[in-house]
Amino acid sequence: MMRSVPSQGDSLLRRLRRMRVLVIHPDDAERRMFLAHLKRIGCQVESVWPAPDNLPDHIDIVLFLLTQMDSKNSISWMASSAAIARIAIISFETPEILSELERLNVHGVLSKPIRIFGILAALTTAISLARHENRLQRRVDSLDQTLKARRKIEEATAILSRSKGITEEEAYRRLRDKSQSSKTAIAKIAEAIIASSDI
Repeated sequence: MMRSVPSQGDSLLRRLRRMRVLVIHPDDAERRMFLAHLKRIGCQVESVWPAPDNLPDHIDIVLFLLTQMDSKNSISWMASSAAIARIAIISFETPEILSELERLNVHGVLSKPIRIFGILAALTTAISLARHENRLQRRVDSLDQTLKARRKIEEATAILSRSKGITEEEAYRRLRDKSQSSKTAIAKIAEAIIASSDI
């Protein structure tokens, strides 16, 4: 008998079951239906209303009701919470609501009245977008660090070249050799040279 090969959908559902979801929505029949569906999927779900002042550390996805009456400060933490997938629940598409969706950098939108159909697609899309965004941000941060280190190395190379009366290529070679022999990052050695030249 052939073993069944798990489909990508199976692994997707397994990932969803590991997700910790926070639902920010008033306690009503719609929220109860929504929570029951998320639990059927297998998500670990918590619900609150009104919105908390800070995001709990253990949350992966936030689904939140966005209304025109919301104070911008009530969920302002969400705009800077890079690690979470954000799905807004809206009743209207007013200019104010659309502006808030952009400001909060949401990864998905559900419209009221909430229907079961579409929740799974919104969750998977939001998770995928949030992960992609996080990968891009890590890459930008890494490139930024590399650029800063490169500038320090260039500055230290110029200092060595002037003080030792050698070419910049030779100065860089000495920096590199020192880094390898001392097992210290070349940027750290460059920082030390720059600091000592300022004394």
